Amino acid sequence: MNHVVMSAEFYKLMLVTHRQDVPIPQYLNFIKQCISSGVTSVQLREKNTNESLKLEFALELKHLLGTYQIPLIINDDIHLALQVNAEGVHLGQSDACPLYARNQLGTQKFIGLSIESESDLTQANTSELTYVAASAVFPSQNKNNLKKIWGIEGLSRLCNQSSHPVIGIGGIDQDNLNKVLQSGAQGVAVIGALHQAKNPAAMALTLRKIIDHRSF
Repeated sequence: MNHVVMSAEFYKLMLVTHRQDVPIPQYLNFIKQCISSGVTSVQLREKNTNESLKLEFALELKHLLGTYQIPLIINDDIHLALQVNAEGVHLGQSDACPLYARNQLGTQKFIGLSIESESDLTQANTSELTYVAASAVFPSQNKNNLKKIWGIEGLSRLCNQSSHPVIGIGGIDQDNLNKVLQSGAQGVAVIGALHQAKNPAAMALTLRKIIDHRSF
């Protein structure tokens, strides 16, 4: 059986969480502002958080997103994705292999994979994935130890060679978003563009306008 196809709408604008020490209710309000203004999917990325708090956050986030029919993607944690019935997982190159994830999650869940080299892409092209993420397109303050900066030229090459839809991540903002889309990316994942915005809702709206009215 073929793996599930993610709607093109969901690729457009993925918010990657960066909660840190913000209380869960306060952070969920931030999420609500973003999804009300154009975010189309959310990736829960909780590093250095105890398991019980991570589960609590995931359950509350899943409930919130469900009311807006926004898919929840769990970064790295297949077990948590199963616990909260998330729509899928996003894997890094050092995480579980996509085949294992597919066997655990079944055919109806999304699986995304970060691509950090040409060899990663070659292997990904033969894997049952929903999408791949070019990591990273530009330098980013929110992701340490980046192995690869693709740049616009590299992203364009990756998009041309990928068997799967490509989203861009890393240093993407309103100033460079259109160039990322022109390279062939079907959407973007953002952290700083929304978390560092003075008005996250307005910024989400701005990003969506650029995506929906891409000039090419």
